[in-house]
Amino acid sequence: MTRPPDVNGRRLVQLLDLARHALAEAHREARTYPHDLARLLVLESLHHTHPGGAAGILPLLGDLITEARRGLPEGEAAEQLDEAAAYVSTHSAERIDRARAALADQPDH
Repeated sequence: MTRPPDVNGRRLVQLLDLARHALAEAHREARTYPHDLARLLVLESLHHTHPGGAAGILPLLGDLITEARRGLPEGEAAEQLDEAAAYVSTHSAERIDRARAALADQPDH
């Protein structure tokens, strides 16, 4: 991993590590929680805006990828990052919405 040269870079790495660890812990917790409720909580947290305007995890991840693209000249790397950000924040969100609608249509849910 790249070693950041300054305090701001080290802070960014610490925050990204914290996010990675928090998501790993959420994954472990979801495995021990009642399955249907865990699914609902996970899907809502991934996609939807929460009370107070906090964005879902996927839109935030898309924004983070977009930020990584900032300052790059147009070209293959910039295009790939733009597509990755769109895929995470838009395409994944659409798929989650479709899955939630399908689950809502099932008689058991």
